[in-house]
Amino acid sequence: MKLSAAAICALGFSSASLVAATPMDNAWQEVIRLDAGPKEPPPSASGQASAAGVRERFVAHLAAQENALRAFLKFAPQDSRLFEAQFRLARVLALQGEIENKPARQKQAAELLASLDSTATPEQKAHIAFTRITLTMRVQRFPTKEQRENLLANTRAFHDQFPSDPRSAQLLTEVATRFDANPALKTSILEEALKLTKDPQLSLRIKDDLKRTALVGKLIRFSINKAGGGQFVLEALQGAPVVLLYFSEESIPSLVAWESLNEGLREHPSIKRVAICLDKKINALQTLTKEYATNWTVCWDGRGWNSPVAREYGINAVPTAWLINGQGRLQSLNILEDLPNQLLDLEKNR
Repeated sequence: MKLSAAAICALGFSSASLVAATPMDNAWQEVIRLDAGPKEPPPSASGQASAAGVRERFVAHLAAQENALRAFLKFAPQDSRLFEAQFRLARVLALQGEIENKPARQKQAAELLASLDSTATPEQKAHIAFTRITLTMRVQRFPTKEQRENLLANTRAFHDQFPSDPRSAQLLTEVATRFDANPALKTSILEEALKLTKDPQLSLRIKDDLKRTALVGKLIRFSINKAGGGQFVLEALQGAPVVLLYFSEESIPSLVAWESLNEGLREHPSIKRVAICLDKKINALQTLTKEYATNWTVCWDGRGWNSPVAREYGINAVPTAWLINGQGRLQSLNILEDLPNQLLDLEKNR
């Protein structure tokens, strides 16, 4: 028996659902579907993803996003979603340029954002300006002094141009991470961000960052369980410099940081090495220890981010890598930044 449209609507279906989706709508649905991110691969024998494998999946996902957006744009010269699609494409191109080291892609992204900016509404202009700053931060992970100053100036200009945009506080908080070598200025930037934000979660993060920054030059003392059993007491290492790494098994940047530290510390065997796992469960730690942690003391108490050695010191991100000098005082909030010169300065001052 055939049902009329009215009868179908009476059963709970809208008349709009009777209209077949257009190719443009289908293309947009594919764009939205890809927002979920790349699919997780089947678990490996060790249970641990490799950095190369994660990068490969991310690159493939970006390519899929680019294809979906370009497919939509073929149908959408006058569609209301045109700006959003072009804006999304600019971000994808910029990420491709960063991850795959393709400057041409980054140039395309910059040109597309400039084109959008010329006809954008005030709200759209705010999105474009915010994106320009965040993309710059992604590319300039370890910026020069001039780049840091420009980044801070552009962030403050964003707030001046869009004073009601709540993202100003978020930008300032991220910019502050580039000033680990200048604790006084970092503190000033964080206090500026704290005054602007009304977000409770961001406020907590900023207060953690301020707590951490205030530790520079202070004695660092704690004890924690070793992953293999027994107790580790930091003070027992006093007299020797210590690199302290907070990490997570699931954090690929943590593993990259570990590799960088191992390479940089190769010529500095007198520097002690301590790694603290902030996972509640340790699944592949034995494998990780064999691959990355030779000559390291690996610690874990099973309390994750609530561990006293994390909460007391305002640790809220991994990897976090500190340098503690021979007197047991925190010398550097980020030993990963300009590692060779930091180690050289350490040797000169011993």
